[in-house]
Amino acid sequence: MKRFLSGLMLWMAFFATFGVSVYYQNIGSKRVLKNAPFFDTWQLGGRSGEMMKLFALRYDMLAADFLWLRSIQSFGGRGMSNRDWRPIYNQFQTITDLDPYFKDAYIFGNLVIGDEGGYKEPGLELLEKGTFNVHTQYRIPFEAMYVAHWQMKKDQLARWYGTIASKRLDAPEWITRMVAYIDVSEGEYYIGFDRFVGNLLEGVEAEEPALQNIALNKAADTINKWNAATFARAADEFTSRTGRLPRSVNELADMPAMQNYETADMGKLLASVLKYSDAFNKRGIGEDLLANFVPPDARVFAAPIVDVQGRDDASLPAMQDVVFQDSLTTVSGLPTSPTGKPYMINLARIGQKEKHKPEDIFAPQGQLENDAREMLAELRSHVARRKQELDRNPESLKEVFYTDFNTTEPLGGQWQYDPATGVVKMSSRPSF
Repeated sequence: MKRFLSGLMLWMAFFATFGVSVYYQNIGSKRVLKNAPFFDTWQLGGRSGEMMKLFALRYDMLAADFLWLRSIQSFGGRGMSNRDWRPIYNQFQTITDLDPYFKDAYIFGNLVIGDEGGYKEPGLELLEKGTFNVHTQYRIPFEAMYVAHWQMKKDQLARWYGTIASKRLDAPEWITRMVAYIDVSEGEYYIGFDRFVGNLLEGVEAEEPALQNIALNKAADTINKWNAATFARAADEFTSRTGRLPRSVNELADMPAMQNYETADMGKLLASVLKYSDAFNKRGIGEDLLANFVPPDARVFAAPIVDVQGRDDASLPAMQDVVFQDSLTTVSGLPTSPTGKPYMINLARIGQKEKHKPEDIFAPQGQLENDAREMLAELRSHVARRKQELDRNPESLKEVFYTDFNTTEPLGGQWQYDPATGVVKMSSRPSF
């Protein structure tokens, strides 16, 4: 009984304390909502840096620190009232005029102006100023790359900032991989593939399987996107010639876009890396990683070997240009995917090319089968919801979607719906 009463008292104390806390928090929230718009008692108009330098009497950095504290107060004050961040843009410009090497002012200024305030262009302008003032550190151009790519969708600009960041002395090695990702997404397949080759050689040099795995998968992804872009051009040529969409990649083999085009070959890449790693007495790529790609034994390809011991820059990463050139190939006809599986057309997406990327329409067989599974699962979920609404199996897919279901089956077969069981299948893959 005593334990019960003790427990009851503890619970009562908890609810009493919790209730009081919620009550006063609610009162505080209502007061904040009634706050008048925040107004800085010291407003800076335009570029006030030159005038502030006169008043600072050469104590520029001290004045910058003072304004830095004031900007933090402004950030808090505006956050509790009208959240109008634009007026403090001039504060950060003045701070960085007084102290051009104030790295945190550029980064925090973009956070306040761009991320919180939504003024992305002024935020990026502040970061650009810091990029060229603080020219020994990578962080500011990296932030600019993030804003340009993820927030503003300006890949060309993002690549420019990323390249600057990757050249800074303190830049971590993963910066180049992020820049390479932007390169590939923009269609700069040569540049992206070249950089992933460099990452792979660094992983082999360091004998780091994890880094090798990342680089191999990124290189394979780049090749797939590269080949998909070629398929997309060939599909446009086929449609112009025949007046219809292709039903199979085999129909594209004779198109002009599929003649004498250059791409990268995964087997040649692996062979070249393995032979040069042997030359530098490195363990090379593990058999477990090689098994994911073709050919099974990449050593069968005779990559040209130079006398590496006679080079001034004798190291495996220094072979990047040579390995990159070894990996390129000229093809006429259908390309080979990095995993050795044939490419297929997602027939459910090719009719909506404006909505899908080329690599989502033209993909290796395994990836396309995964896409088909996802589409089938989504279709079955629609049928299940409609069944619950009707309290019976729908009589047809038309009763599920309130219109004729004309979406093509991704792998070229037919959608099969059995109203007796309420099950949807694909004729091309009945076992799915």
